[in-house]
Amino acid sequence: MPLFKTQCLLFILLAVTTIASHTWIAQYEPNGSELLTDYWKYKTSENSQINLTNTGFNLISNDATTITSIYQDIPKVAPGTILLLSADVKSSDVLAGEKPWNQARLLLLQVDKKKERWDLPSVVVSLTGTHDWENYPGIFTVSHETQSIRVIAQLNQATGSLQINNIQLYPVREAQLFAIARNIMLSAWSAFFLLLIGSCFISNKQGIFLRLLLVCAFISIIVGTTLPGKLKNQVSDEVRTHIHTQSAQNKNPMTWDLSKIWHFCSFFLFGLILCLMMTQERLSQMIFAILFLAAGTELAQLYINGRTPLITDFFIDAAGGIIGIILIRIIYIKNNSDNAFY
Repeated sequence: MPLFKTQCLLFILLAVTTIASHTWIAQYEPNGSELLTDYWKYKTSENSQINLTNTGFNLISNDATTITSIYQDIPKVAPGTILLLSADVKSSDVLAGEKPWNQARLLLLQVDKKKERWDLPSVVVSLTGTHDWENYPGIFTVSHETQSIRVIAQLNQATGSLQINNIQLYPVREAQLFAIARNIMLSAWSAFFLLLIGSCFISNKQGIFLRLLLVCAFISIIVGTTLPGKLKNQVSDEVRTHIHTQSAQNKNPMTWDLSKIWHFCSFFLFGLILCLMMTQERLSQMIFAILFLAAGTELAQLYINGRTPLITDFFIDAAGGIIGIILIRIIYIKNNSDNAFY
């Protein structure tokens, strides 16, 4: 119990410190001058218009069959440069079109020698309906193939009004204080996870095989958590492409989100193996271990490039682990009942 109380206190301390440091410490600092100028190009139709103001512009469209946009081309920027595009954005009565991208959007689009790179991150914000003024920042890394950059505000086959003020684009670099905070927080979470997994070995069933399985399940969770967003997307795309190829042959396309499946399965295996290792009387400790690991891995993603903690992922992780525990307990109770009967 003293170890369990220590784990609870450490988790609360780490969670509060992680959220506070990420909120109060700026991740980026300016590393160059403003790249946008006052020269904008327009694309309108008979039923749409773009009004310039002292601080920005307003796009209005009543035609859901055309694209109303204002854009500016930026000359070539050095590969690897990190750009921050930010603006105050407000939408009014935006009615989306048929496609997911038929909305009110602010974009940073990279263009190479042949085409626009829609495969790279491009969206700062995408809105429908009515939203009051809010500042939206977007961070983008310039690709080595990029020849030019285009900043676009548009109503893409959508009707309504999109207002943009105080739009800015400039190069940034990671703040030194943020880098220090990231290293400290990730090291602290690593130590906490090792303490958590180590405490799971303190049980009456410490077979080497189960220990190895638990470590493997734990490593798979940590690897999935710490994988940078870009690499994670590449892996997911390759797996999805392979599955879609097989599904097309069977005329049964796969529509599930692979990352969510991975979240559930990895925690399901962890919970299942954990329950096999520990005595059945320590149910509360097993559940809290699952919850601590699920919440901790999500919070740690605040400091992983390209990753975002999601409450839905926490619930998926927790559900997977707890279902694994429940499954083993059902088998355990059933076996005890059968033994008592005989």
